[in-house]
Amino acid sequence: MFILKMLSSFRRRRGVYFLTVVLLWVGVTYLMWTHLDGEGSSWPRIRGDFFPREEYRIATGRVGPAKRHGDNKVHKAYSSKKAGVGDVERNVKDDAGNATVVFRGDLPPEPMPNEPDFDVVRQLFNITNAGDGGKAFKIDPQRLPPEEQMKYETAFRKNAMNEYVSNIIGVRRRLRDPRLEGCAERYSSAGLPQTSIIICFVNEAWSTLLRLVHSIHDNTTPHLVKEVILVDDGSSWDFLGRPLDVYMARFPKVQIVRATKGLGLMVARTLGYNYTTAPVITFLDSHCECFPGWLEPLLTPLATDPKVVTTPCIDSIDRNDFGIGVGPDVLVGVVEFPTLQFGWRLQPPREKKRRKSKLEPVRSPAMAGGLFSITREYFDLLGGFDPGMKIWGGENIEMSFKIWMCGGRIETPICSRVGHVFHSHSSYRGLREGAFVAGEANNARVVEVWMDDYKKYYGHYRRPMSKKRYQPGDVSERVMLRERIRCKPFSWYIQNVYPEVALPGDGVYSGEIRNEAFPKKCLDMMTSKEGGHPAMFDCHGQGGTQLFDMTDLDEIVSLNRCLARVHGGVSNYKSNWASRDHIWEYKDKLIRRHNNCLTVNATQHVVMGECSGKKSQQWTWNYHRPRRKTVLRIEEM
Repeated sequence: MFILKMLSSFRRRRGVYFLTVVLLWVGVTYLMWTHLDGEGSSWPRIRGDFFPREEYRIATGRVGPAKRHGDNKVHKAYSSKKAGVGDVERNVKDDAGNATVVFRGDLPPEPMPNEPDFDVVRQLFNITNAGDGGKAFKIDPQRLPPEEQMKYETAFRKNAMNEYVSNIIGVRRRLRDPRLEGCAERYSSAGLPQTSIIICFVNEAWSTLLRLVHSIHDNTTPHLVKEVILVDDGSSWDFLGRPLDVYMARFPKVQIVRATKGLGLMVARTLGYNYTTAPVITFLDSHCECFPGWLEPLLTPLATDPKVVTTPCIDSIDRNDFGIGVGPDVLVGVVEFPTLQFGWRLQPPREKKRRKSKLEPVRSPAMAGGLFSITREYFDLLGGFDPGMKIWGGENIEMSFKIWMCGGRIETPICSRVGHVFHSHSSYRGLREGAFVAGEANNARVVEVWMDDYKKYYGHYRRPMSKKRYQPGDVSERVMLRERIRCKPFSWYIQNVYPEVALPGDGVYSGEIRNEAFPKKCLDMMTSKEGGHPAMFDCHGQGGTQLFDMTDLDEIVSLNRCLARVHGGVSNYKSNWASRDHIWEYKDKLIRRHNNCLTVNATQHVVMGECSGKKSQQWTWNYHRPRRKTVLRIEEM
């Protein structure tokens, strides 16, 4: 009986306790809700365009083409579970002025590897608006406690960039407008086609990937973007899974498409393309930031000419402090021989003369390949990316050649600017086994399909010892594509698009450079490293550092380096098509710069001396050809 009374009393008290807890919970929730929504609240407000509709976005592009990838199954992120306001509050902070804000909510719910301890960092450094405006943010890692120093160093090695500082800057920062005067008035969004933006990533740092998406959201005219397709090419880091899906849910236009295994860059981009629906496609690397007004200049030429391919001015984001350096000059993309690698140069004199205005787009013989806009019509005509290419490398060279040779052109509107983190190594080469061999095979495919008789200028083709690295595979389909769309020969590309090229052994003068005073000795570049000094060495007939070309611009080139007169001496430097320090005159066997000639002294060192015509100043080459008519030399500017 006593026990029954006790149980009855307990039930009554438990009901009171339960009712009290419920009332308290309702009251606290009401107060928090009204406080969150109140005017002048210190809590962050959520902007309507950030409010998530779902935890996961559904990739709702064209259905069907993705099946072409066979066994490479695709996971599309989807769920109908709603995300509560509190979830969003913890992950997003509305910074009404679009300034940089750093707080734990920028990061996934679970701590990431090597994540900074923000309480410790704030005590040591002023991180308010770190990196705001694209400015550099520097910290002295020696001031960090040992545990944080280890995070700092490990994160750098892991990402080939300073992820520790990147996390401190946060996922969103305001960027200044670096455009030239007149850019804002030159371009309007009216009447422009929409674009689908494709961003492929594999094990990308959280902060750099999200900062790109935020910069697109903040600095792009909304109606110009149809969708943003994030393609996860087999990432293995957990925070790029569900936490990324949850975060991206706040962007209605962002869709995430996941491959169950690594496809390689070209196949991953093609996969993303299969989910696009806009008439223009824009490709971006996953570690970029878009400046204000970046998109209109890319789309404007495409609105009237579907065969124009546009690339932004790519400004370097420092991988150490994430400052964005906006260069004063517009660079052009080039292909360097014999390696077939992409490189940057200043505008050649011919292009500078062609442009009548500082705001006129710059034409490039080649493009970097990670950042460009192209119409769907022209991309399909060109056959997209070569499906025979594997993992990474060579796709930008192939795309550059066929754009020009098949009726198009590559332009860089100088009013479009995008920052890019240049890592100290490629993520694909570090993550994918066989990436280096695949890159060589990709280059071989480019050479075999597009370069005709000029294939002999590719190093691995003409060297017997390198034949095992020249494995193009079956290129018959791509050869038929070239024939079907009636592309021009590679000789046309050289003569009309890239006449300034330094082809090894194809200079106005080329071959060994011998000195009359030492006939068994040859000029030798000795090294391809910048700042090295050429010298006289026994002639070996193997080319390499003893193969020189005098180009149509009067440069003397070996191994993609130019002889230059520096501080009264002779060194080798990368040509920039602007300086006159590496421009020479060859006449009457003398290689001269004004009144000074290339000379071999008594100790057989190569120096500059006053021109006298003596034997030690007389030089001979193996070969001579006429100049190309389309080249405007630097001295003629």
